[in-house]
Amino acid sequence: MKKIKLALNIIFQLIFWLWNLTFLSIVYLGILPYLAIPLIQATIDGIIPLEFALTLTALIAVPTVFTIVGFKRFRKQPLQLMRLFYGVEAPLFLLCSIRLFLLRELNPPSSQIIWTIGLCIAGFLVEIFYGYLGKIENIQDVATSQDAESKPQPVSGLIGNKQIAWIQLGVHSLMLLVGIWAATLLMFYALPVAIVIIVGFFSFAWVTPLIESFKYSSFEIIWWLPLSLILFGFTSSLFVVMPSLYGFLYIQSARKILNSFASQYGKNQAIAGSLGVMAAWLAIFSALQQQPQIQAMKILETPAANETARQTLLAKSDMIRSGLVNAYLSPYRYLSTVGENDHIYSLYKNTLNLPDQAAKSVQNSYNILMSPFLYQGSGSDVKKAEKLYAGFFDTEIQKGDTEAVKHAVQSTSNREEAKAGLLNVNEEKVWLDSQEVTVKENGDWADVQIYEVYKNQTPNLQEVFYYFSLPESAAVTGIWLGDTGDLQKRFAFTVSPRGAAQQVYNQQVRERVDPALLEQIGPKQYRLRAFPVPPKREFGQTNGPTEMHLWLTYKVMRQAQGWAMPSLAEKRNIYWDGNTRRTIAGKQVNYSGKEAKETWLPAFVPAVAQPKIIPHRAKLLPGENSILAQPLIDINYFLPQVKKLALVLDTSRSMAAESRELKETFDWLKKNSLATNNVDLYVSSAAGVPPRLVENLRSLDVGKLTFYGTIQLKDILQQFAQLRADRTYDTVFLVSDRHSYELSDDRKTSVSLTAPLWTVHLGGLPPGYDDATLKVIQDSGGGVSTDIKEAMQRVATMAASGKSVINVVDGYAWSYAKTPKVAAGVPKITNDENEGFKPIAARQLITALSKQKTANQLTQLDAMHSLAKTFKVVTPYSSMIVLVNDAQRAQLKAAEGKNDRFEREVESGKEELTKPSNPLNVSGVPEPEEWLLLMVGAIGLLAIFLRQRRAKTVS
Repeated sequence: MKKIKLALNIIFQLIFWLWNLTFLSIVYLGILPYLAIPLIQATIDGIIPLEFALTLTALIAVPTVFTIVGFKRFRKQPLQLMRLFYGVEAPLFLLCSIRLFLLRELNPPSSQIIWTIGLCIAGFLVEIFYGYLGKIENIQDVATSQDAESKPQPVSGLIGNKQIAWIQLGVHSLMLLVGIWAATLLMFYALPVAIVIIVGFFSFAWVTPLIESFKYSSFEIIWWLPLSLILFGFTSSLFVVMPSLYGFLYIQSARKILNSFASQYGKNQAIAGSLGVMAAWLAIFSALQQQPQIQAMKILETPAANETARQTLLAKSDMIRSGLVNAYLSPYRYLSTVGENDHIYSLYKNTLNLPDQAAKSVQNSYNILMSPFLYQGSGSDVKKAEKLYAGFFDTEIQKGDTEAVKHAVQSTSNREEAKAGLLNVNEEKVWLDSQEVTVKENGDWADVQIYEVYKNQTPNLQEVFYYFSLPESAAVTGIWLGDTGDLQKRFAFTVSPRGAAQQVYNQQVRERVDPALLEQIGPKQYRLRAFPVPPKREFGQTNGPTEMHLWLTYKVMRQAQGWAMPSLAEKRNIYWDGNTRRTIAGKQVNYSGKEAKETWLPAFVPAVAQPKIIPHRAKLLPGENSILAQPLIDINYFLPQVKKLALVLDTSRSMAAESRELKETFDWLKKNSLATNNVDLYVSSAAGVPPRLVENLRSLDVGKLTFYGTIQLKDILQQFAQLRADRTYDTVFLVSDRHSYELSDDRKTSVSLTAPLWTVHLGGLPPGYDDATLKVIQDSGGGVSTDIKEAMQRVATMAASGKSVINVVDGYAWSYAKTPKVAAGVPKITNDENEGFKPIAARQLITALSKQKTANQLTQLDAMHSLAKTFKVVTPYSSMIVLVNDAQRAQLKAAEGKNDRFEREVESGKEELTKPSNPLNVSGVPEPEEWLLLMVGAIGLLAIFLRQRRAKTVS
């Protein structure tokens, strides 16, 4: 017996010390010197979540700490070393590994499992060090004899022996559950792993690639391979016996504590307390197991058929949101779906040659134990949840629950895409280092230049993204990019058809080459993107640009407040603060606090010269086209009189936020319009409830409307077109909110309106419109506004000003004539004096041409683009793109020659999230010898990587 005990003691010592020393050698001699600094830097830069870095640190710290503990405390106690190793160190190491490499974002039941395992490991460690923590006199249990009495009990003086005893009873009661659960779960792998190791090793198929690896690596392979092979062999063999040992140790520890507690406080209390803890834990677990997406998707399967049903669903919004977000993020929150989890089936069928039905039974048993980590649904639920979320909450899920999506995405080591998407809204990745606004006044119009310098705060290439609006009469005249502030070295723009410019820009971003794109996506709305802002220099880097310089110019008419600046609707990646240097019209501007973070530009720059409002005439093409701008004063504006008007109301869910402004709008209409005009109200509706016509506007109580679901503007117009039948109107006003541009699509619309369409957006303008909706607005001679009164005034004033007037905006009536006629009061202006005004006039001429009907739409678009290119302006049909090399210019030229050169796609900004790999789904199981081949290959690749990394660091 002594020889057997001696042999066991030697085996126990070897297992503990060889595994720990081998692992520590690889970590401290190989991994840390090459990966520590990049890991720390990535965590500081926000590329790797702090949780990821902490888990990796814990993974490395566990063998380090327990090697020290084993040496100081248990080096002469082999049995305690084994308890420490299999009961604490190995489970903790495995837990950190699983958390780091398998689990992404924890869901409620998996969090309960992980925290319970951690608590049980801690409880087992305490039991190893201190034994039973309750009163030890009167305890007859052999396990807590005099040896246990001599152990210090540091906590007992704080909360009392009885309370500590109850806590320890509770923890060790859970240890019974965890021990049985974890041991059973690990047992599913132990037998196949044992067979793989034995069969794979004795096949010797791994010897040849092992020898070959010596040819491609330097000296480090000589020590890397032996250590790695030893570590792999020990880990594999230990894993085979771990399930039985782990379960045995935990059950034994729990039994010992329960017996000690029963001896002190009675058997009945011990049983009741233990069962109570387990019952409470199981009740919580059962409640958390109810995945919310099941109920959420079920109640949204059928559209609500009436207002009562809609109100009922709206009351359940929190539950629906939780369920849809859980389904959308299921690849990040769960290891696999139940249906896709087939690795145990494949493993047992291929390794043990089990019959098909038997292998399925084993898989089903495994699924029961793994239920906290398995999604109860299918992989298609991601797209389904995204669609249902948009249809119910009237916004993209990435925008409506940005923080939840970000947290899930950042729970992996996947890098984000280079393009700025919805998840980058208001992200602080690129700092606005400086901003300079220059205004050159020319009477009642001015040339404005905005010059900005960007500095990347991350080690990755980033895109700067702005949605902004300008006065409708403004003309954007240029955009440039540069690596420095040298005007001679900056890259100039090209005016290109909107579709061709978009195609080339997106392609260049994918290829990580410098472009910039400025588009008009509404009568007043613009989108500006610039890429790439050079990454922040890493340690040791000295070459390459460090910042991006951007210039934007536009011409704008004077208003009472001065010169209008771009109004920001949304920004992505870019941010500014009190340290941003700002110069506005020659004066340094200092913002502080909240204002410094929220203010991009002032709303207006005050004019210096005295007001000089005069008419303007621009002859754009000799003998053919002229634009006249006639100033207007307050008495020149009218409201509609004796007109037949259609009011179309958007009842999407987002309109609920504008209820107060909607009531004010309807109150104004009832007071100022109904008495002198015939107004019909069309109430749109999402799927399930039909839209309706309200002929008596006064009878409508806005407060009783139900705002539900989502409906695009083009679909609202389609409902209006079907519902109006043969009714005709002088003007159509569509009342909406900022709407969700991200939900727009590229569908064409068959709606064609003979009356002008005006969209009135309560709460502010949307970032933009899809081209089909924009075409309906432009073709009908309509416009956009944020106030019903302003929209009606512009409509009535334009109608009263004559057929030649094409627009009334920004204090001027703009008229168009093919044969120039000098109107009374229009001064004679020489061509030189009028040259600077021509781009503004060209914008209005293009607006006039867009209203003309033509059989060949492409010819009309080419004609409008030709004007934009001649006068270098951005229009809804022509964009500006900055290119930096001949290959890009050749690509743009090819795109401009295609028939789809004006076909622009809606870019919602929705990011295609990289779906994490499913570790529990297999397309095929490697043969036993192939597992060892994979291991040898991985070691060889790691050695090569470390050599290259060191070479890069040295260079």
